[in-house]
Amino acid sequence: MKKPSNMSPLNAQVSTSASGDDDHPYFVSTIKPYCIRKTEFYLPMDFATSNGLNRQCEMILKDEAERCWSVWLGRLGTNFGITCGWTKFRTENGLLVGDAYKFELIKNGEIPIA
Repeated sequence: MKKPSNMSPLNAQVSTSASGDDDHPYFVSTIKPYCIRKTEFYLPMDFATSNGLNRQCEMILKDEAERCWSVWLGRLGTNFGITCGWTKFRTENGLLVGDAYKFELIKNGEIPIA
């Protein structure tokens, strides 16, 4: 998950893309207040489902500096998302309400990498 330098929090929108063979599926959004209050991170349902992330598994998150964090995906009520490890990732990357980010699925396999 990366903070795109060309995005301001005001123009970030949730969208998905898988337009070419070399492109990775992704969505962009902003950190909402509930992303700070809660210990989990919700993925857009269509993104999770279309990319096979609607399951319980380990996932690796990388930042722009290629540092890695192990997190766990799983069911969050009727949604899916990061159920464990979100707080550490968010804190160590200094993510705040209003920050724009890009969640890009770099590798999808037994242990997905984003």
